[in-house]
Amino acid sequence: MNLHDFDIMTEAKEEGLAEGARQKAVEDARNLKSAGVDINIIAKCVGLSVEEVEKL
Repeated sequence: MNLHDFDIMTEAKEEGLAEGARQKAVEDARNLKSAGVDINIIAKCVGLSVEEVEKL
């Protein structure tokens, strides 16, 4: 494996981890919203915007 391939693999791994973290934040926000937690609190705790939480 050359340096270019390593860079591509590293970038792909980082993107995958970021996407997984976002999916977890969305899942947590949905659960909290369905439990009746205030949208502003949800947004602050999971790292999504208020607008994103409102759309869930």
